[in-house]
Amino acid sequence: MDQTLYMTVQAAVAAVCWLIVAGGAGLAVFARCIHDTTMERLGLSAVSLAATGAAFRIVADGWITDGSAALSLAMAGYVIAVAYKHVRGVR
Repeated sequence: MDQTLYMTVQAAVAAVCWLIVAGGAGLAVFARCIHDTTMERLGLSAVSLAATGAAFRIVADGWITDGSAALSLAMAGYVIAVAYKHVRGVR
């Protein structure tokens, strides 16, 4: 029972992290203050779509590997750090 609960919580946290990554990439595509090239915006769009797909796959499967969970947490941390930097205006 404890193992099932741990895997469910881990999957939920990973899905939320991937949705944070997808939201951050999606916002960066449409942000006017970020002056990206077209290729960078296409890349961010692909990241947003892939992260959304990963989140929905996790929800559909109901579990995730430890490596994928760590990757989702690291990517969400990076997105939060970059968003914080842009909100604060730090260069």
